[in-house]
Amino acid sequence: MIRKILLVLLCGIIMVTIIYFMKQPDKTMTIGDYEAMPHIDVKVDILNIEIVESADDKIRVQLQGHTLDKNMLTISEENHTFVIKEQRREKSWTENIRFRPQASIIVQLPKSQNQTLTLSGRDGNIIIQDVTLDTAQLETSAGITQLKNLSASNAMIQSTDGNVTLADSAIDQLEITSTAGDVVIKESLGSTYTIQTIDGQIKMTEAKEQSNVRVRSVSGDIGIHYKEPPTSLQLAMDSPDIVVKLPTYDKETHLIGNGENKLSAETKDGTIRIK
Repeated sequence: MIRKILLVLLCGIIMVTIIYFMKQPDKTMTIGDYEAMPHIDVKVDILNIEIVESADDKIRVQLQGHTLDKNMLTISEENHTFVIKEQRREKSWTENIRFRPQASIIVQLPKSQNQTLTLSGRDGNIIIQDVTLDTAQLETSAGITQLKNLSASNAMIQSTDGNVTLADSAIDQLEITSTAGDVVIKESLGSTYTIQTIDGQIKMTEAKEQSNVRVRSVSGDIGIHYKEPPTSLQLAMDSPDIVVKLPTYDKETHLIGNGENKLSAETKDGTIRIK
């Protein structure tokens, strides 16, 4: 009986300790302020990363989380390129037991400088918000990718097993390739969108009519919901289950108006819903 009471007390103490630990606020560590550079190159392993707008003309780098160490990162400048690398190190098995989110790198980029961003990640999440870039090239294995209020001429996103979301953005040329994650795009504009996924769904909500949109999924569903009815659109669709609910859509010619803009949607095993 005494052993049971001691076991219950021990479990209670452990739970209280975990809850107290989880409620502790994140710390912020300033790594440094740097002169603006035209090219940004980031390589991370397990850390999350957030790219936001700087308040001035400096590049600012911070770490945010519970357990922080400046040695997590190396920063260098090479051939007009600002390089951030996560330092890989051997971890003990206890470091794989986490009750709090992984630490994040916060990178603030100046709006006044046209910049190209190359970002490669493995397990961490990628968040890019309220920034203007010339080009962005993102690659991740398992983390989620979230882009909001991003303005760019070109963006290429490759994801192996994480979801990709894009919202309130203006990207002229956009290419998204995903193996297993879903792709969600909300109220974003561009001229050419190419979106492909093998085992994920593709959803475009509050979509705007664009010059050339191509979406393809092997086994996932495709849903495109326009904010305003298209006025000049040519549709090409391939799926065992297709439903189109658009005003003035001609089922025989697959045209709306003169068909100046193009929408191509294809899925082998999923459904296509366009409205």
